Amino acid sequence: MAERRRRVFRWLLVRLLIFAAGVAAGYYLRDRQQDDFKSMYEQTVAELEDLKEAGEEVIDRAQEAGENLKAAAESTRAAVEEIRGGEGN
Repeated sequence: MAERRRRVFRWLLVRLLIFAAGVAAGYYLRDRQQDDFKSMYEQTVAELEDLKEAGEEVIDRAQEAGENLKAAAESTRAAVEEIRGGEGN
């Protein structure tokens, strides 16, 4: 009977050690993945900030180009009107 108890105790002890090792490995991997995800999140936020700044810069350039194009069109229109006015007189 004592031998049977020892076998059951060993069997149970081995299973408990395996379970404890699995739980420890699970916590380790979870913490490691959490750190990886945190760094990935921070990197993504930084990239999005860079993209936001680049987008704002593109918008500013486009507005400036539009203003320059509008000024050129007005200048061309004035030159055409001057030519038309000169031909009519």
